[in-house]
Amino acid sequence: MQSLSFAIIGAGNIAKVHAQAIRAIPGAQVRVVCSRREEMGRALSDLYGAAWLPDYREAVARDDVDVVCICTPSATHADIAEAAAQAGKHLVIEKPIDVTLERADRIIRAVQRPGLKMTCVFPSRFTAGVRKAKEAVEQGRLGRLALADAYVKWYRPQSYYDGSWRGTWAGDGGGALINQSIHSIDLLQWLAGPVESVFGHTATLAHRMETEDTASVVLVFRNGALGVIQGATSCWPGDRARIELHGEKGTIFLEEGRVAKWKLAGAAPDEEARMLALEETGGSGSADPMGIGYELHRRQIADLVDAIREDRPPAIGGAEARKALEIILAIYRSAQTGAVVKLPLTQVL
Repeated sequence: MQSLSFAIIGAGNIAKVHAQAIRAIPGAQVRVVCSRREEMGRALSDLYGAAWLPDYREAVARDDVDVVCICTPSATHADIAEAAAQAGKHLVIEKPIDVTLERADRIIRAVQRPGLKMTCVFPSRFTAGVRKAKEAVEQGRLGRLALADAYVKWYRPQSYYDGSWRGTWAGDGGGALINQSIHSIDLLQWLAGPVESVFGHTATLAHRMETEDTASVVLVFRNGALGVIQGATSCWPGDRARIELHGEKGTIFLEEGRVAKWKLAGAAPDEEARMLALEETGGSGSADPMGIGYELHRRQIADLVDAIREDRPPAIGGAEARKALEIILAIYRSAQTGAVVKLPLTQVL
């Protein structure tokens, strides 16, 4: 079994989740933690017996690093990813892949080297309930889809945004949609198919911040289904994120990846009970960003580790990660112009 060493760039809350996930994967270890804030960086590196470095360029260049986890503010991802790819390192990039399509495409181009693998973190795809819902849709068990909706009515206090890159256009690329709701938007497009057009409204109702803390969107899918996205960090105390799929032959509800409703025509008598009993491992970030645990990150990073060892594509590569970003950028364009925006905005390279 090939042993793999990781460098984690960034030492904030999500970096801690990555470190926990890596430690739980056989043959994987944290080798380096990189943070410009020495106190934070050393605290995390000491916990995992790793080195601390202040400069990501030095970290990605090390011969004893195989994989680089990018856990820095969203708008910094492309620069770090390009440096890591140039050094021949595999990549794990926190969502969003970056904040513009141009920067996302820079990453996609950078990893187009023989043997190089990258994944962008959308761990909700790795829950048992989501996988079963995906199978049901692909097998046509819901019939023709009519409605496909995502509701992310979460809450963050003002302190979450104060003095931070969060909720800024330059650092975050947006607000509640691109930072929090992106996980559900990714699931929605993965389950219900490509999005053809969006019409959105955004507002800032509960915080002092540059970008939106509340959004409501109408979608048209390429398969003809209609849908809604409601994404917010303005809804106290915060409810579990929910996906609803309705078709002519069935309905499936998912809450934070757990099956909450499973009504399919022709289902076995005990099928709904079995689906409702599927394991729930993801926690919830509805009110606490650190309420998610690390298990789903472990599953996705383990998939990348297996992809490296087996020389196959990982489950969520750059082109997949780009899809949710493009939908969100189309929503922002619609909110700014007051017009319906059709996708794709640009073709993936």
